[in-house]
Amino acid sequence: MSLEGVIVPLPQLLTREDHDAAMRLFDTLVKHFEHSDPIGKGLKPVTLVRLVKNEVSDKDSFLRFFFCFIEEHLDGISKSNDFNLAQSLSRLGSFTTWTTEGTDVLRDGLVKFAKTLMDNFFLPLKALASKTPYNTPGPLSRLQLSEGGGIGTPQRLKSLRDDCLERDRHRCVVTRKFSVNEAQERFEKDGDNLKDDDGESLLPERNEMAYLEVAHIFPHSLMSLSSNSGEQKLSESKEMAHKILNMFNPTIIPLISGTDIDRPMNALTLTKDAHTLFGNFEIAFEHISDHQYKIDYANPNQFVRIIQLPVTRTLYLTPDQKIDHPSVDFLKVHHAIARILYLSGAGEYIDKFIRDMDEMEGGQVNSNGSSRIDEY
Repeated sequence: MSLEGVIVPLPQLLTREDHDAAMRLFDTLVKHFEHSDPIGKGLKPVTLVRLVKNEVSDKDSFLRFFFCFIEEHLDGISKSNDFNLAQSLSRLGSFTTWTTEGTDVLRDGLVKFAKTLMDNFFLPLKALASKTPYNTPGPLSRLQLSEGGGIGTPQRLKSLRDDCLERDRHRCVVTRKFSVNEAQERFEKDGDNLKDDDGESLLPERNEMAYLEVAHIFPHSLMSLSSNSGEQKLSESKEMAHKILNMFNPTIIPLISGTDIDRPMNALTLTKDAHTLFGNFEIAFEHISDHQYKIDYANPNQFVRIIQLPVTRTLYLTPDQKIDHPSVDFLKVHHAIARILYLSGAGEYIDKFIRDMDEMEGGQVNSNGSSRIDEY
């Protein structure tokens, strides 16, 4: 799908002087506070903030967001309309001379910034990303997969599934296992002469096939609307999630708006196990070149390996490319998020949080991105 005609938000560019000064101060703050772990339970909040800064493409917008948040935390008032970055850098640049109480408040601001990223982006994205609503129930059945109509209808998802199966040659893009359902149909039609999409016999694979699912790279929950006084609009947490995702890559939100989220460029054909791992950001696609990827566990020391990785795969394309290929940019951002979740401990932290909330009577993670993480 081309970006022609798509409105991409312009980044908030800083002057070179402000950019360099903000980067230096950010790095100084992180170096000073990263050794601390005020939340515990394995999560490293300052590390999370550092990793996000390293991975986002729009660093200027991230730096403005970060320093504005810290200023609001220190002063207790909103500064979104009159924030002055130069003044903030001047004020915070002397933090090493502050009192212990002052530096504790500053450190608390970094932790709260990390929790804002967690609550509004990483937690809902990880909790719902594996929930492509196509008859694939999972352990979090209480999660609402959509707040508004218009996207994810059975008809649209069937069309997406058919397109992905055709494009991916009825095979999981990770394991290359062939579709059980498609093989059965071909057997009923052709008997022992059944062949795969490349004309090769499927008989040698008869004991190695799998049920396949369509997996969204970015889930419906990211784009679904809430009803407010009869008006369909994004919730505040969704707006924040979009703001954060735009910092990773400003082209993504325009390309998955509305029904475009169900385009093949935002989907892969996977086995159920691969779908679960991909949705949980436990496996990711590291781009090598063109449509070739190294697929591996985010945790290189992963003990339980239900899929043998790493593998290098070149994703299939239709001969005339009438069906969009999986977006390279989408998979790059998914890979970046997987790295952040693993290296910061946020992935394990979120998994434990979801398990505990799922076990609590009435506990749930809302598909609008809200959570009770502060009560955890």
